[in-house]
Amino acid sequence: MVDAIWEHDYYDDCIPNFSNNFNKPRHRWYEFKEGYSDAFVSRAIRHYESTTNLNSGVILDPFSGSGTTSLVGVQNGYKALAFEVNPFMAFISRTKTKSFSEDIALLEDELKSILSCRPMELENILEGFSTFSPSEKNEKWLFNRSVLRGYEALRQSIDNCSIDNHRDFFILALYAATMDCCNAKRDGKCLRYKKSWKTLGYSSLELRESFIRFSKMIIEDLVRTPIREEKAQIINNDSRLGLKSIENKVANVITFSPPYLNSFDYSDVYRPELFLGGFVNTNDQLRHLRSKTLRSHVQYAWNDNTPCSSSWVTDIVTKIRDKENYLWNKNIPAMIHNYFSDMQEILRECYRVASSGAVMWFIVSTSAYAGIEIPVDLILADTATQCGWELESVNALRNLRTSSQCIDSDVRKVRLRESMVACRKR
Repeated sequence: MVDAIWEHDYYDDCIPNFSNNFNKPRHRWYEFKEGYSDAFVSRAIRHYESTTNLNSGVILDPFSGSGTTSLVGVQNGYKALAFEVNPFMAFISRTKTKSFSEDIALLEDELKSILSCRPMELENILEGFSTFSPSEKNEKWLFNRSVLRGYEALRQSIDNCSIDNHRDFFILALYAATMDCCNAKRDGKCLRYKKSWKTLGYSSLELRESFIRFSKMIIEDLVRTPIREEKAQIINNDSRLGLKSIENKVANVITFSPPYLNSFDYSDVYRPELFLGGFVNTNDQLRHLRSKTLRSHVQYAWNDNTPCSSSWVTDIVTKIRDKENYLWNKNIPAMIHNYFSDMQEILRECYRVASSGAVMWFIVSTSAYAGIEIPVDLILADTATQCGWELESVNALRNLRTSSQCIDSDVRKVRLRESMVACRKR
């Protein structure tokens, strides 16, 4: 039976978090904690090229996130194709891979025009909606009213003062600046309010300062890392559907990190940006978006249960059902079945669209519920071989902190890990 190995040389390259990218041009435009290192993608490309003697082609990512795979692929001369169900994340990916070959002075002049517009605050449609601003019903709120109004003034100024194909650069800077002035910050599965958040006193002035900083950073990076032509296609769609539209044998390198089996709902964590950008306008629209995500969480009640064909999964789910009293949600067993069913479909479609000699590398973590370990990395590696892939290795990258969901009635903790799974199509 396949097992994860700890003795390998991937530790410096396949870093399973975004921290390695924070200071790198274009990558640093928007913080995405759930991302992975650009070096992971670069190494997969080098591995493909060294084993096939080819040095170009198509790089594919079924779960684009903030666009690391596509950006690295384009920078290495590949055409990039990616799917992302979250429209805000798809916007980030498109903007980070956007070409720019004009005089940088144009952007600098546009920034001056944007900042010169008045008034500095305009009423925002999100005032009074949910927890977006202070109200009589809210003890806590994400944004001070001045920040929301400063956002609205800058957004309208960007629409009025920027050239169409430059607008996305400034809008992305505005999103980053607004979240910089948010009273809460992303922490794991949720937004947590900053320490002494009421005393921070964010206003439209702080927002403008942050917007200037992010805009200048983007302008600087456009000079440092120019992309001369559009080589990335980022499709805002559920990859389970989108992959079916791709022709056979077109992808040469496939790198990704799927949602982990940890009940992490990305549509909830990035809810502020989804509403700020008008990607969703109502809670019903947010719920509809949630319904299209991979079934890796219990925040949406899917009516259909499609068990994975893996007997390994069936055995684990049976054991977890026997400990149902220790689960924090009764739908967890169905979620586990559905997750592996969805991933089996993804891996099968990736094999179909992969060319001969293609490599598929992905990073994923193990999980546990009621004290029962779910070796997600090993199960997905085994599933990949059932779909036709040749397994090269399962490389354990690091141990993870154990969450409370992993503890059983005897307070026994399960050690979790993140791994990189490497496959090839012969």
